[in-house]
Amino acid sequence: MSNTTDLLSRILFLGLMLASIQLKANEEPPIEAFQKQVQPLIKKYCIRCHNVDEMTSGVRVDNFTGEFPDESLFHWRDVAKQISLKAMPPEDEVQPSEQERAFLVKWIESEIAAARSRNSEKNGSIRRLTVAQYRNTLQDLLGIQDELTDILPADGVSEDGFLNNQETLLLSPLLLESYFEIAAKGLDLAIVDPSQKPVIQTFRMDLGEEINANPEKDNLILGANSMLLRNQDFEVIELTPEKPFQYEQFLMQRKFRFVEGYQGNATVRGWREYDSIYHAVFACVRGTPGYPKGLAYQSLPEGFALRPAIPSPEIFGQSSTYGPQSNFKISLRELPDSGRFRITVKAAKYEDALLLEHSHPTAGTAKQDTIAVQNSADGQIVTVPESGTYQIDAYDAPPSLDGIKTDASKLNEALVGHWSFNDTLTTTPEDENLTGDLEDNAKLVDSPFSKALSVDGQNDSFVVPYHESMNVADQSFTISAWIRPTEIRQGGIICLGGYGYTHGFLFDIPNDKGSIRVETANNQSMHNGTIESRPGMIRVNQWQHLTAVIIPGTEESRLYVNGYQVAKGRINKADLANKNARLHIGRIEGAQQFKGDIDEVRFYRRALAEAEIKALLTGGEQFILPPPVEPAELTVHVDHRQFTASLKTPAFAALYLEKGEHNVRADFKGATPVQLYLTPLSKDHETAKQFTAFSRRAPRIGVHVGLRRDCGSTLDRVGEPVAVAGTDLQDFIFEGAMANYPNPNRDPLNPNYLAGMREIGVISEYTDGRDMPRLLIRSIEFEGPYYETWPPKTHQVIFIKSENQNNLPVYAREVLNNFGARAFRRPLNQTESDGLHKVWAESFRTSEDFVSSIKDALLVTLTSPQFLFLIESSESPEGEPLDSYELASKLSYFLWNSAPDSELLALADKNQLENQLPAQVDRLVADTRFRRAMREFTSQWLQLDKFDVVEIDSAMYPNLTRDFRLELRKEPIRYLEYLITNNLPLQNLIQSEFILANEQTANYYGIPEQVETGFEFQAVKVNQPQLGGLLSTAGVLSGLSNGRESNPVKRGAWLARKIIAEPPADPPPNVPALNEAQEGLTLAEKLLLHRDQQGCRKCHEGIDPWGLPFEQFDAGGIWKKNASEIGSQSTLPDSTEVDGFLALREYLANERIDQVAFSFLKHLTTYAIGRSLGYNEIETLKEKQLELKVDGYRMRDMVQFVVTSQVFLEK
Repeated sequence: MSNTTDLLSRILFLGLMLASIQLKANEEPPIEAFQKQVQPLIKKYCIRCHNVDEMTSGVRVDNFTGEFPDESLFHWRDVAKQISLKAMPPEDEVQPSEQERAFLVKWIESEIAAARSRNSEKNGSIRRLTVAQYRNTLQDLLGIQDELTDILPADGVSEDGFLNNQETLLLSPLLLESYFEIAAKGLDLAIVDPSQKPVIQTFRMDLGEEINANPEKDNLILGANSMLLRNQDFEVIELTPEKPFQYEQFLMQRKFRFVEGYQGNATVRGWREYDSIYHAVFACVRGTPGYPKGLAYQSLPEGFALRPAIPSPEIFGQSSTYGPQSNFKISLRELPDSGRFRITVKAAKYEDALLLEHSHPTAGTAKQDTIAVQNSADGQIVTVPESGTYQIDAYDAPPSLDGIKTDASKLNEALVGHWSFNDTLTTTPEDENLTGDLEDNAKLVDSPFSKALSVDGQNDSFVVPYHESMNVADQSFTISAWIRPTEIRQGGIICLGGYGYTHGFLFDIPNDKGSIRVETANNQSMHNGTIESRPGMIRVNQWQHLTAVIIPGTEESRLYVNGYQVAKGRINKADLANKNARLHIGRIEGAQQFKGDIDEVRFYRRALAEAEIKALLTGGEQFILPPPVEPAELTVHVDHRQFTASLKTPAFAALYLEKGEHNVRADFKGATPVQLYLTPLSKDHETAKQFTAFSRRAPRIGVHVGLRRDCGSTLDRVGEPVAVAGTDLQDFIFEGAMANYPNPNRDPLNPNYLAGMREIGVISEYTDGRDMPRLLIRSIEFEGPYYETWPPKTHQVIFIKSENQNNLPVYAREVLNNFGARAFRRPLNQTESDGLHKVWAESFRTSEDFVSSIKDALLVTLTSPQFLFLIESSESPEGEPLDSYELASKLSYFLWNSAPDSELLALADKNQLENQLPAQVDRLVADTRFRRAMREFTSQWLQLDKFDVVEIDSAMYPNLTRDFRLELRKEPIRYLEYLITNNLPLQNLIQSEFILANEQTANYYGIPEQVETGFEFQAVKVNQPQLGGLLSTAGVLSGLSNGRESNPVKRGAWLARKIIAEPPADPPPNVPALNEAQEGLTLAEKLLLHRDQQGCRKCHEGIDPWGLPFEQFDAGGIWKKNASEIGSQSTLPDSTEVDGFLALREYLANERIDQVAFSFLKHLTTYAIGRSLGYNEIETLKEKQLELKVDGYRMRDMVQFVVTSQVFLEK
């Protein structure tokens, strides 16, 4: 605690020093003129409405003393403006004369000019590091990744909207205690005991079909919605990697004893002992069934294939929290609690096929270049004539239309009868013995084949008396017809027998499910065999051709729909000729009737060949559709590759095939075998284009670490997702700090089998739902704590190499001076060096432990003002140039949000930094750390935190999901970074022909086809006129709404403050919100009522005109469908009239570009120097910014402008 007291005293002393210096600024200018000539006018015309008791519009003038310190110049300027415009006093108040008005304005302007001519006092500065700066600085300094600053309170927001303003960066004793705690933890992580061997846990899980030759025999259980991989499809191996140092291997516990376990999802109790690593490490996929296309995951010989992990719905309790099953997890009982870890995933992009939508058309099976796989189930070697994209069509019955030549030459052989119903009731050729009668209301109607029999499903039918030519005995026969049912229900089509096993046969629709059936009975009225198709074969109100080929005594009797075999089975050999029956068409004799039309009925006393069945379809080709496929799982094997999906329609997949031989096989879980057809597609075929785009995509591998919960998992991502572009296996490395990830903190005595599970999740990251090749994972290896050397680099960078390592006092000073110089961002002075050395010496005298005593001294270093504050020391109130080390820090915290690196400090040491500022700015901007600064600056400048907290109505804006919001928030940040990095003109900030988008944001804006970069943002040229620039980004606009409706007041005030730097005053107290002002009125009427309230009109005159054009965007930040019909016309404060958002943007990008440039420079400078700008600094900025206009206000030039400005270089 003595250290804390000492530190607080030093901070208070610094604060008193600054306060005493700042007091020197109060040298008063003469005020006699004010008291004699000005104050009487203010009392006469102003004080009645602007005093301590009544501050109309929040303005008070009774406390004016005639002083013109810098902070009052803004107020005086506004007073002069109101007087000169005759806006004040109000019309209903006593007015000053023209001479009095002119005198007041002239006097104020002259005093402001006089104030500007004075040199503004600087007095140096001292400001605490923000939480983000402190975190970055500590991690960079110690070389650790652990997030230790989450215990710190949030920084305060300044009037300019920034967190790094010296006026809001306060320091409390509680905050100081937190700094001590964080510093101690950080040093414990960075510094080790070199004499102790580290303990390292390393294991690998190998994945693949049948990869484990000795799988666990127990049936493993892992709780609800956890689909465990088959025990033989994964193997866990504990490793002993080679290291250049000695270490102890951590072996996971294998023996367990639990009293509470599970059987399925049921809890069972009873002590049970386990002895296997497979009760310590589990491989599972968690989630719900129902992946939209294909299998979510699949164990293959080459590894484990994963489709993108679709995020779970966001509303707990209303929908599943799991998401579809594509979330692979390694669940395990033991992982390190701290230290750095490394996860290595051996993975590749699977050489995948594009699974086609169920509505996708078939490629056609009759094309000359279509390859038919005749033995699909057994596999066949097929020869591909040319390399290219092929479409796989899969039929669950062999189609008769392909590869079979039509043969009509024998269609009159063994023909019993052909009833065409073409204005005749007999056969063709005509045979009186086979002439039938129309019963009840049966009639002949027009059909595509001339005429057809029409029956109404009541008692209608066409009946032909039995004739000996119908005697099929126990021989083969064929019956066929074209039918068009108007209702799918039970009814006879052709019958020479009856229900109830009446001797003979019948061909009917047996139910309302769309099946067809042939049923037979022998002359003993006993069942003789039935063949029935699966449901869904018959379509209502469509013509279709049916054929039944009966070959008694074999398994070869078949049913066809449109030439497609839909059923196959056995009809026993028996006499089926019932001479007492009549041939019924359109009903079963004495029973159910068909409803619809029947035509071209044929009856043969032989089995027709497939070529002849095809001939029967002649004239009806336009009606030939394949029968619907009952959804069933189909796996197509092409050489070593496998593609699995539910087959609902024949169009199955598109894939690339090399020229040459390929082994093709189909595994189908449906009722009948499938027939595969491979059809080459031209490069300009739409399906080929889709496949080309698909095959170029790279799945993104993401690694997540955390804990298992009963209702899901709590995981955090490790690093950023990585694109897996190659089809060859390679290692992908992810590193992090264990302390940054959720930990269940399991009680080792908890007897529950599933208590305290840690998880490592490896997934194919989801972007926007576009088809993506699968991610193939061969193995996942974990090592932690991960050390490349021992002692680790974090230790070695502190305990530097030295020839004085045996001379402990000298070596201690070298260590402390080296670390102190990096921590203080400058060399230590002698007093500081002696002080730290004294701390070490006192600690070492007590402990005799060199390392721990160094840690004590480093703890003082990390809690000293020189580390916690950015200090710019000043000798006098006059502006002084920054010293080279102060400049290095100011520059790096501006552009990196962290401490200067060795190159900056080396230039500072040589006093060469200021001369190389332009080159160093370019270097810092090109560095990846520049993004950290852009994230802070852009978020604070544009108030993106509003987007974080706005409660979006998910019913109104279903696309604005949690994951899409994360990416949309990044968009303005990446956009500004892109403009600066590429030094583009400022006009692009307002209006441009491109946006920066990734797959998710492009999808949100309705242009998904233009981006194929996953999570990476890229510049995209857009044709939608409203897109381009910051003003139309959803992250900004949606945050300036209430989540349901757009808000022109919020958007107008934001533009006035952030884009053109003409901020409105804060609203007076107790002013109701806009939507509370009046219900049932138009927006314009609401605004009018709202601003007519006391004290509101003047402010809203500077807000509403800017906000109204934004009404063309909805609360989700999307251009409204009826945007052109919305009243978004506006008269701006300078009387310019704009008709909607596009006109406003054009106006800002051209007529007001100087003001936009000023606003950006003002905000950028304020952020860069960590304080608000004074009046004189702002006016100087306005004057000097015009130097940049000739080149179009280029963005990196503006950064250079700030860094080389007097306000940045002076203290």
